[in-house]
Amino acid sequence: MILGSNEAITKNSQLGLPLQNAVYPVKIDGKTYNLHDTVGLEERSSNANGARAAGSLYRLVADLSNAGGINLLVYVVKCNNRPAEILRKNYNLLHHSFCNSEVPIVVVVTGCEDVKPTMDTWWIDNEASFTKAGMSFDGHACVCAYRGRKIYSGSRDDLVEDSVGLVRQLVVENCRSNGWKRVRHSSSKPSR
Repeated sequence: MILGSNEAITKNSQLGLPLQNAVYPVKIDGKTYNLHDTVGLEERSSNANGARAAGSLYRLVADLSNAGGINLLVYVVKCNNRPAEILRKNYNLLHHSFCNSEVPIVVVVTGCEDVKPTMDTWWIDNEASFTKAGMSFDGHACVCAYRGRKIYSGSRDDLVEDSVGLVRQLVVENCRSNGWKRVRHSSSKPSR
């Protein structure tokens, strides 16, 4: 959606697919941002797949930290999900455990095209649940990422275009200029 093309491959299920991350450079307001699309932590059928997905994400965080830093985390959830235990665990794993709560984090809520009166109503109705679950965000966007059938007034394509603008603005407003880098503690070996 942010790329404005079908370059990023999306699937309803990651089962059976390799646990790989992909990077997509995108220009927003004349500045290039590298968007790293990761395997979803919720897209798992077993503890083994969940551990592999978490391991893949941890390696990406370490690699990015070594290569210049991490400027922003974008946590994507579906609007039909409420702050359930798995959402909280994944948030804590990514934001607190992997990034020491040092990287700005925003939430993008997908599937909001049928929310009335506006897509943002979903966040107004659910923000307190996230806060109660210990999840705090620097910004949010409630979006429609699915092009297709006509909806109440206008088309989904109109909502997608509006959503692209919302997510791009979210990135520009919350992305740190200097990337966060993991501090490595040197282990001191006792002298003999």
